[in-house]
Amino acid sequence: MTFLSRLSIRWRITLGSLLIAAVFFGGAAVVFRLQVDSMLHRTASTLLANDAEQFETSLVASGGSTVDQPGRGQLVAVVSPTGTVKVDTLPHALAKRLHSLLAGDSTVHTIVAKDDSYLVRNEAVKTAAGTWHVVTARNQETFTILLDQLTIALFIATGLLLLGFGGASWLLTRAALRPVTRMRRQAEVLSARGSTEPLAIGPARDELAALATTLNEFILQLRLAAERERQMVSDASHELRTPIAILKTQLELAHLASGDAAALEAEIAAAEHSVERLASLANGLLELSQVQAGSPDAMSSFETLATELAGSVDRARLLAASTDIRIDFEIEGEPLALDYPLAPENFARLVRNLTANAITALAGSGSVRIALAQSGMTLVLTVSDDGPGMPADFLPVAFDRFSRPDESRNAEAGGGLGLAIVHTIVTAAGGTVILENRASGGLRVTANVPAVIRDSASLPV
Repeated sequence: MTFLSRLSIRWRITLGSLLIAAVFFGGAAVVFRLQVDSMLHRTASTLLANDAEQFETSLVASGGSTVDQPGRGQLVAVVSPTGTVKVDTLPHALAKRLHSLLAGDSTVHTIVAKDDSYLVRNEAVKTAAGTWHVVTARNQETFTILLDQLTIALFIATGLLLLGFGGASWLLTRAALRPVTRMRRQAEVLSARGSTEPLAIGPARDELAALATTLNEFILQLRLAAERERQMVSDASHELRTPIAILKTQLELAHLASGDAAALEAEIAAAEHSVERLASLANGLLELSQVQAGSPDAMSSFETLATELAGSVDRARLLAASTDIRIDFEIEGEPLALDYPLAPENFARLVRNLTANAITALAGSGSVRIALAQSGMTLVLTVSDDGPGMPADFLPVAFDRFSRPDESRNAEAGGGLGLAIVHTIVTAAGGTVILENRASGGLRVTANVPAVIRDSASLPV
């Protein structure tokens, strides 16, 4: 197996085809030879019966008084009921064993005498004078030579067939793998250029076209991931540049105000605020990367998510404990036996970022309402507040990283990453997020996540 694993696919397919062909052709040759051998044996048995028939007919007709003479080349012996040999043209080696041959039945036997092999048949003929025996024999030398020549011919034919089959397998495999070789060379050229262009797909709709399509989808995902990473680095660099510059200036001013305690304290407080903003940005970036690298196979039941929601609301209430903000939540409807592609920790991030944005927008007073429900095969999470809402022109870009409206939700609301994290979590689960300003004032965020069937009996009617 180690030796085969080192060979190319072409060699492995060719050798495997040769092995299968050798078994098939070899087995066919063996079966054919056995069939010919059986046919020759039956033919010899028929000839032996025909050789004895004329003597049997003559003995029955004459009652044993007349015995025909054998023809030229016939090997036959006729023995009277008294044991007298009336006719004997058997070879000397068989003639010496004649009396032992008389003890056998009419079945054809193979007798080896000296260097020759004979087929011998003993037939008992009952007449009025008693039981006569007609012994006929056939030399198998001709049949043996024929079988030997047939074996040699089959061996040569099998070898030629194997060579032809091996050559055809090699050429066909080479032709079949030629598009793969072309695809590999194209990939090498693209890799050398650092290009992410898709691979060319031929006109045929076969397995290679499917492979090229899959690879192109993989390349596209890599390209999008690389573009997202570059954009993330660019956005993060741009976003961090300002607070770092501000922090540097504040520290320089703190040095200049070393003789003025009040001014120094003010600069230190401003520097602490800048550090908090930097920490918020770093935490947001870390959280976003953790969401993007999350397990795609994570599943949670409605009961698990409802429990996680209750815990998230408790934490949000602690966050708003020093304000006049009221946070209420409601779990609607009877739970169905459905699973959702959401890890509990990601669902907690989803709720935390939405409630944190709502609390920030309320600026110390107001209410936040959170509702979790199952609508058919969909999980629906709604977070509403009675704050100032969002500018209408900002709603289409609200999920972009580091995007912020000029008013209402400011830079401290997750560092401009809160809604980006929400959008990433929901879309990774195959769902959608909708932002809308309420007619009565405030913002409503609705996240819809489709379910994965766990029990068909629990599907809604």
